Amino acid sequence: MRSTTYERHRTRLADNALVLGQCLAEWCGHGPILEEDLSLTNTALDLIGQARLL
Repeated sequence: MRSTTYERHRTRLADNALVLGQCLAEWCGHGPILEEDLSLTNTALDLIGQARLL
């Protein structure tokens, strides 16, 4: 039972990280300042990497 709850929680965390990463990736190239655009892209890649790790 505990394993199932843990797995469900981990899956939800991975889903959230993946969706947030994809939403941020959609903004790539639309930032007003180059540094902001690069930081959004790096954050998106970090979130997608977290989702893959989980």
